[in-house]
Amino acid sequence: MKSRWEQELEEQRNKRRQEIILAAQELFLEKDLPGVTMKDIGHQLGISRVTLYKYYNSIDELAFEVQMKVLDDLFRFVDSHKIGERAEEKMRNLLLAWQDFTQTSSSHLRFIGLFDHYYREKYPTRELEEKYRIFIQNVFPSPVQLIQEGIQDGSIRPDLDPAKSSAMIANTMMSMTQRMASRGNILRVEQEIDPGEMMRQLIDMIMAYLKPEASSIRSS
Repeated sequence: MKSRWEQELEEQRNKRRQEIILAAQELFLEKDLPGVTMKDIGHQLGISRVTLYKYYNSIDELAFEVQMKVLDDLFRFVDSHKIGERAEEKMRNLLLAWQDFTQTSSSHLRFIGLFDHYYREKYPTRELEEKYRIFIQNVFPSPVQLIQEGIQDGSIRPDLDPAKSSAMIANTMMSMTQRMASRGNILRVEQEIDPGEMMRQLIDMIMAYLKPEASSIRSS
């Protein structure tokens, strides 16, 4: 069992880690990932690079920490809205919560877009790649579970592969919400449509795809 002193020290370190992550996120959004150095983050926090390196080994490690934090924030939020009597209702509420999150926490989605673009071809180290892969596998199981549940309760079409359909839904929602978070106001003018309405239409399309009737239409 840890002593009280050890527990307090660990709490202080965790608090400092969160402060570093938040400062890094702010700078990444301001300057883009290639434009930020460990020196910049240390200056933002008023600490030396030596102190900063006691917590994180590289700017890449920090970028991955920010990415995992914002994804965890997103998925915890939408998962908390997974309510309803049947799986179809829970899925719709989950997707509507994703839309709400985009409106209230657009900076999270903008960072995810920056991360996807910067690391679009490869990851900097095998260790970071493995850590991120494990994180992604465990962070958001809800769509898979809801599709499985919906197949059982009859509210979702039975011919779907839960894992593949879940990946399609998650990536489609992520792509649209990133675009709305980054260019929603511009698109409102250019395309003369409310970004929220575009999101609602996308959610309607996903839900139509999941309906049991869709499988009978496909097979006919």
